[in-house]
Amino acid sequence: MIKKKFFNQKGVSLVEGMTAAAVLGLAVTVFMTLQSYQERDFSNLRKFDKAAYAVELMFEELAAVYNPVAAQYGSPRVFEDTSAGASLKVKGLAQLPGDGDQIIIEGVGGRYEITDSTDFDDDNNTTLSLERSDVPDDTPNKNMASDATQNAPITFISNSEGSLDPYDDLDMTRYEDTTYTDDITNQKVLADLANWGALLKKHLGPARSGDKRLLEIDDVERDVPVDKDNDGITDQEDGEDVYETVKKKQVTIIIKQDNIEERFRRLFLAGT
Repeated sequence: MIKKKFFNQKGVSLVEGMTAAAVLGLAVTVFMTLQSYQERDFSNLRKFDKAAYAVELMFEELAAVYNPVAAQYGSPRVFEDTSAGASLKVKGLAQLPGDGDQIIIEGVGGRYEITDSTDFDDDNNTTLSLERSDVPDDTPNKNMASDATQNAPITFISNSEGSLDPYDDLDMTRYEDTTYTDDITNQKVLADLANWGALLKKHLGPARSGDKRLLEIDDVERDVPVDKDNDGITDQEDGEDVYETVKKKQVTIIIKQDNIEERFRRLFLAGT
């Protein structure tokens, strides 16, 4: 009877055992893979916490650069009637403007960037090389939109040394790429790129394919409530709240590593 009892007992077959082992092995592999991804994400998040301090430093340094009130360098005016072209002779300047300064010319549509200027002649006149800056980069003709009239006032709307525009699309993953840095003419931007790129590398490690460490500058408009009597209540006209449109510079710093992306954003107005 004892022999018969053991003879009829059923166990695990070899196929069943191999299947169970395969399922267990797969489960362990999936678990270890997920754990690895989770540990990597946690590691990246810790790095992002450190990088946030670097981003805060960038905002502070940009605030020190930003000056929304453009210097006029005197009382610049058009020297003589000038046909629409890529250069303009100017009088009334007390000093030479900087390359990258932006101007508007009364009676001439568009906004123009100064790309070069000649030394003052004996009468303190200079010739500015201009490139239209309010049109897409691939626009074939960036000359003045129309002829300029003698004595037409010229207004500087931004100075390269006090503007955030030269920082637009600054790729901080390429701060050691001479092909990229050689095209940057603004020395302040170049110095900041080197400092910020190295700082982010210290916190995040070397940039890999697909990573982003990008700085973007945009002009934005915001409607803000008017409170001229400073009583804490929005002024009203005919029972309606009064708002005014304020132009600001929006700075966005994008940090992306692996599958994590953070966007840090700040608005700049009147140097703040």
